Amino acid sequence: MSQLNFDDLFSVFQGEQSTVGAVVASEPAKMSAPKKMITSDNARREFIRVFGLTARYLRRWDVFCDFITLVASELDIATVRTADNIERSRKICARYEAADLENLHTLFGMLVCALQGKYQDFLGSVFMELDLGSDDMGQFFTPYSVQSLMAQMLIPGTAETVSKEGWVSFSEPCCGAAGMVVAYAECMLKAGFNPSEQMFAYCIDIDPVAADMAFIQLSLLGIPAEVVTGNTLTMKFSRVRYTPVYYIGNWEARFALRDKYKAMKQVLALLGA
Repeated sequence: MSQLNFDDLFSVFQGEQSTVGAVVASEPAKMSAPKKMITSDNARREFIRVFGLTARYLRRWDVFCDFITLVASELDIATVRTADNIERSRKICARYEAADLENLHTLFGMLVCALQGKYQDFLGSVFMELDLGSDDMGQFFTPYSVQSLMAQMLIPGTAETVSKEGWVSFSEPCCGAAGMVVAYAECMLKAGFNPSEQMFAYCIDIDPVAADMAFIQLSLLGIPAEVVTGNTLTMKFSRVRYTPVYYIGNWEARFALRDKYKAMKQVLALLGA
């Protein structure tokens, strides 16, 4: 079991006894159960504050990457309990003092609260606010308000596609933190659709950290998606992940049934020609 594990994170966030053991802080440093719902804006401010206090002996970029790697690893149902994943998480956690591991727990709690509060590109906005962007790599995230405007232009025709196909597919070949996908899902919800059932996203990004950020946000928002780390232009990919709703919603079987239906239609068309 990796040392930043989600069962423990949820139990800590609910004010229960932690089971991680030696890697967490002493009892006085444990989080207490929140007395009231934390707003999305408060969660963002608290995330920024706690992040600034976490592992000051490490570079800010390294701390952010470690946090993203740990969270993404724990949300990847297909590999979460594999030996490689556990060992990678153990090595990351070994770099941090106990109090800083508790801060990582708190950061996760703020992330969950923010995305429970509303659809948004939380990680993308936090990334920019922390000034973690790279001029050389062009790592800048479009403001969510702009992404929402763009998404609204894609909504017309969605009802017809859902009626014919059962769901609408959304492709993002350079997804960043998947803010555009989130914005489109929000527009679908406002239009009376269920993004968890009537939408599937295909996301690709060449930057592993950006791909992990996309995977985390789509996972926590309940959006079925395939998130690929790789180069869209060269078609060279290093990792493919599916959000938990992909497995919960049995999307593999849904795709297989759709493919059989299309193949049958082609056969009937040939016979009728």
